Amino acid sequence: MGGLSEGQIEWSDGMHWMGETRLENNGGFSSVRAEWGEYNLQDVNAITIRCKGEGGPFKLTMEMSQRWWMPYAYASFEPSEDWQEISIEVEDIKWSQAFTGDLEALPLAQALGDVIRLGLMKYDGTAQAFDLEVSFIRFD
Repeated sequence: MGGLSEGQIEWSDGMHWMGETRLENNGGFSSVRAEWGEYNLQDVNAITIRCKGEGGPFKLTMEMSQRWWMPYAYASFEPSEDWQEISIEVEDIKWSQAFTGDLEALPLAQALGDVIRLGLMKYDGTAQAFDLEVSFIRFD
């Protein structure tokens, strides 16, 4: 989490992530991430997230390096208060990097073959409560 932001996760029929982002101490974001692994998403055409929540937008992040300052791929989504399936086309995935923000397009198909960590992030520079429930994330 960034700065003094707070968050917690509960597991039941999926993941329930809630908290509050704060701006003090260079905050304004919170994240939850999977363990390091190997995820070959090169042949993925779309990502479907079944979720509901408040306090978005949120990002699904895909990291290709253990170095936090290196570029990572992400897709933004805005859940509603009711369960829904949000589909993100691979063409809508963007790149970002610490300190510089969004980047020009990088070779996405090749990079998605080298994903080593997936995560969810609340990062829009606001101080607010958030609540996100995810029952699944599917890579089609």
